[in-house]
Amino acid sequence: MQNPDQSVSLQFSAETRFIPLVQGVVEHSAKAFELDAAKSLRLTMAAEEIVSHLVQTARGTEVKVSLSTRRWCVLADFSFEANPSDLWAMNLAAKERVGGEQSIEHLGLLLASRMVDGFSIRLQGKIVHLELRQDHAYPTIEAQPGTQGKLTGALSIAENPEPALIKEACTLAVNNYPAYLINQVLFTPGKVVDMVAQGDLDMAICVDEIGTLAGIMVWRSPSEKSVSFSGPYILTGESEVADLLEQHLLSIVSRTQAVSLFSDLATPDMTPLNYEHLGRLDFTQADNQDKALDIWFRHLREDMGAAVWTHPTVRTFLEETYDRLVLMRTIREVDNAGEGVPDNSVFSAQLRPELKEAVLSPMVVGADVSEAVKSHLDCLKQDGYENILFHLDLAYGWQASMGGVLCEHGFSPTILLPHGGISDVVVFRHG
Repeated sequence: MQNPDQSVSLQFSAETRFIPLVQGVVEHSAKAFELDAAKSLRLTMAAEEIVSHLVQTARGTEVKVSLSTRRWCVLADFSFEANPSDLWAMNLAAKERVGGEQSIEHLGLLLASRMVDGFSIRLQGKIVHLELRQDHAYPTIEAQPGTQGKLTGALSIAENPEPALIKEACTLAVNNYPAYLINQVLFTPGKVVDMVAQGDLDMAICVDEIGTLAGIMVWRSPSEKSVSFSGPYILTGESEVADLLEQHLLSIVSRTQAVSLFSDLATPDMTPLNYEHLGRLDFTQADNQDKALDIWFRHLREDMGAAVWTHPTVRTFLEETYDRLVLMRTIREVDNAGEGVPDNSVFSAQLRPELKEAVLSPMVVGADVSEAVKSHLDCLKQDGYENILFHLDLAYGWQASMGGVLCEHGFSPTILLPHGGISDVVVFRHG
């Protein structure tokens, strides 16, 4: 296993003569970080397309690329000074625009975004950071008919569970619960092992006195001030398993800086008395069956209050929600007042085709934001997605200002996640 603290950096100017150098550094670094040949090639090709794009749109600009490894993925971070709206071709819906004479030069970015497992864009002043993520290749498991066994003796939480136990726990959870309640990473048990070892995911495994699996919970930290969990996944009929797992979770996260705990995917086995109800998300499964997912929340320590941004359209929803949750917030309104903004918007998209689910969030909000929202909706609906969500982080006025546009296109604010990002996150649902 590679050392997760290793990294490689290269600094160059956006000129054609440096493209082979970038190709070589990315390819050999990816292989040194144990990315397989096919994945290394795809990351190398994506890096080549990004540099080629910069040569065309920002020739001569200084570029720095840093490659680093985590146990489950390789990251390539490009930083440069350029117009962030030129990255619009990385949008999910960009395929409809790329191809004409005026946009053919953006074809490389479209290809780059499809060659990697994820990307993000963030701005620091005039500097654009474009990070590519290529995951290691892991086998995916499919659900098999599940059975629940009998337990022997006292229950306990396994300390430092070995990889074999973690993989067995993932398999049993997938076998015993419907797909819409399963955290997507559990379908790749090997990836879970590496994410737990890296510290990017936490897992609690409940066993009886002879080591039989009784249940699991997984959780992560979306921000320094929040923790989100999935589960509990109960693998026996014992009712005390859920409470033991939840109390263990609370004992762990209460020692962190987190202020709030909320559910990503709460199962019906969760103990509602331990939480407050944030709301309910209705959605349609691939078999056209309608389901509802309840979202739960718990204060971990006193919330000292915060200031958030909102579009006027969303203010009433926020006031009512903050009052119900007894959260102190100073709500400041923001709207476009004619100031200059980038020409084009860029959105991230997390897709679960088997659930017909898409989760969007803004990385760049441009003058075309209304058109961009519509094109993403059209693209997703054409591909069969019926459960379309949009997340806005209220720490940023430029994100919060999108609230009005989302409502114009059929979205409604549905859930508030306290400290779900840098600040509170509003989840909008379409339809």
